[in-house]
Amino acid sequence: MSKQNLQSIGTAIDQFLKENRLEKKIDASSLHINWKTIAGDMIANHTKRLFLKETTLYLEVDSAELKNEIHYLKDQLIQNVNHFLKKDLIKQLVLI
Repeated sequence: MSKQNLQSIGTAIDQFLKENRLEKKIDASSLHINWKTIAGDMIANHTKRLFLKETTLYLEVDSAELKNEIHYLKDQLIQNVNHFLKKDLIKQLVLI
């Protein structure tokens, strides 16, 4: 095998995920698993639904008061998600 065919395992996995369009599914799964770490206990405990569509994060909470508070924290929450995922994925947060 020539040196040109050698690549790191991380690069090979990234390439595989991109070729098979699995990146977004991995990101969404990671987001669900780690939501409490990303958003904090209060938001996580009141989250009913959470899903990604393209670059938008949709969030449903069970409290009108918390929904109002999240409205003011949107930019920080987006920043937290992107920082956790180590990529600039989320551009918009929509409360439903």
